[in-house]
Amino acid sequence: MRPEERRQEIIKHLNERGIAKVAELSEIFQVTEETIRRDLEYLEGKGYLKRTHGGAYNIKQVQEETAFYIRNMKNRLEKQSIGKVAAELVQPGDVIAVDASTTALQFVHFLKEKKDIVVITHAIKVVMALENNRDITVICTGGTLQPKTLSFVGPLVERALSNYNIRKAFISCKGITLDEGITESTELQAKVKQEMLKAAKETVLLVDHDKFGKAALSTVAPVTAVNKIITDTGTPKEDLDELKKLGIEIIVAPRPNETGGVAGTACDLEQVK
Repeated sequence: MRPEERRQEIIKHLNERGIAKVAELSEIFQVTEETIRRDLEYLEGKGYLKRTHGGAYNIKQVQEETAFYIRNMKNRLEKQSIGKVAAELVQPGDVIAVDASTTALQFVHFLKEKKDIVVITHAIKVVMALENNRDITVICTGGTLQPKTLSFVGPLVERALSNYNIRKAFISCKGITLDEGITESTELQAKVKQEMLKAAKETVLLVDHDKFGKAALSTVAPVTAVNKIITDTGTPKEDLDELKKLGIEIIVAPRPNETGGVAGTACDLEQVK
């Protein structure tokens, strides 16, 4: 393969995965790591990527965080199905943390009939979704506002999360792989999720099928840092089997139907332990 062809394939790989390591690319293209480093240096100079220690990432993922309303429409029915199943894990007396993901927002909509729970969040949309429910205590962390994600980030968020005894954290992510773990497109969002993981006794990861096999800029934690993963029926079984081998409880939410509802009930969901 000629250098220009290999570099085009590297760009394609980064567009699909978001991030790649030098050793991984060396194995894929059957060239030395030094050759890959020269390729990455060349492509960085052309503005296609940004090099990191030991690899590179797709620069477009860092330049722009997709607007919330656009993300909220993608795989909406699958997210609703995941959210409904996740809400069944919340019990009276629970103190839960919820991130600013669109999947977590769908989860929050199914909490409205719950009583005697506390929801701690850095997401404006989560606060608004629960504003009229008198049986749920909502605590907003404050912090520095990120308009595109409609969430707060920064040291104030991190300090606030460390002050509470959180029973369960419900988070999502931009991508999940066995090698890179749970990843986010910005370091600030990754840091908030790291603090939620530290503060919570149990963490539930809510991810639709599009997140699997993809990696974003910043690693939040290895996949083994979460206790449960809830996903939809579109996620490949082989991916779930690999996670199951690591001791993670996997819950596959029922298939959403075309009318916007969720096919089946909690008793119908497939649970893999």
